[in-house]
Amino acid sequence: MNEGCVQEEIRFVICPEMLLSLLLCEVIHADECVFLMGCERFSSYKGYSRTFEYKEDYIDSTPKDTWGRKLCHVVAMDAIAFYNRAHQYTIKNMKREIVKAYTCFRIPASVTDPKAGIATGNWGCGAFNGNKQLKAMIQLIAASQVLLFSEVYKYLSKEKATVKDLCTYLQNYQNLHTKMTLFEYILQTPCASLYS
Repeated sequence: MNEGCVQEEIRFVICPEMLLSLLLCEVIHADECVFLMGCERFSSYKGYSRTFEYKEDYIDSTPKDTWGRKLCHVVAMDAIAFYNRAHQYTIKNMKREIVKAYTCFRIPASVTDPKAGIATGNWGCGAFNGNKQLKAMIQLIAASQVLLFSEVYKYLSKEKATVKDLCTYLQNYQNLHTKMTLFEYILQTPCASLYS
């Protein structure tokens, strides 16, 4: 939070309650992360980095849990900064990133929906010089170990789903997101029925 105004800084600025974690949490270790529960958004913005600026107030209509917290959970997960890009391919560093992703992808007991989604963006890439393909594989390994989407992955493999099928699932799901989770929709919809 000391330079730039990119992905992480923007997230903290539009949800200022998250800034308290900077005061309360110690530096995290390789097998630790910080779960920020009930993150409410208060502002809209435009731009990125040097062009970032406040746009207007934001009314967060995200539903709340039984404690009155917004059903939005953010996980703070650090990545290794690779000043020498070749270092990310060592077993030691790949293992560290897998453990970190696994730690972050575990579903906390306080989250009542075991099918909660995860969006990481290009975690550890950008300024940290991580390889996007490597990071994607690391996250796939970690996520499958915590059963986030292994059932869906197996189903899609069995269905011999193509990229076109996945895009069609996403396109069709835009009108169903209030009725079921994306994974429920995929598991209930054979690929062959997508085009009928």
